[in-house]
Amino acid sequence: MSRCPHLARCLSPALALAILSWTAAGCAPAAKPKDQPQDKPKASAGADAADHDHDHGDHAHPETLAEGITELETTAKDIASKLAAGSQEAADDALHAAGHLLEDLEGLMEKQQDLSAEARAAGKQALAELFECFDKLDTAMHAGAAEAKETVVDVHTSVKDRIAAALTSLTDTFSKEAK
Repeated sequence: MSRCPHLARCLSPALALAILSWTAAGCAPAAKPKDQPQDKPKASAGADAADHDHDHGDHAHPETLAEGITELETTAKDIASKLAAGSQEAADDALHAAGHLLEDLEGLMEKQQDLSAEARAAGKQALAELFECFDKLDTAMHAGAAEAKETVVDVHTSVKDRIAAALTSLTDTFSKEAK
């Protein structure tokens, strides 16, 4: 069984569905049983309860596209360095964090009303590319020895230029939009 069963769902090929549903979903903590004191609801966009199979309370959420992109760039470098050092478990944790960041970036992009149609399309395309690349890494990371066609390092080598290009596209697109 995979160590990170949620990442495959976070990085599913059904990216279009995720983009469409993100604006309504947000990140909400799991509901507490009725016999426990309930937290007061926080007033924020996307505070509606979401049917996630994981708890988003275990990671910080970027507040801006620029912050999220910078954090994703750092996480992508972290994945690469941990794989190069032979620390697949640590790379898996970073890969899981990248999946959450991609979800966060989708939400931030959808919330930003002043984005041009061109910027929105370029952002969606770059995020789709990142989802696909990180999903390939996750699949390789959790493949059993009999299922593995390539090592995780080989898969990373095959997608690292695509990851870099998609990150550059996000940076370029949203730095232009900020001007």
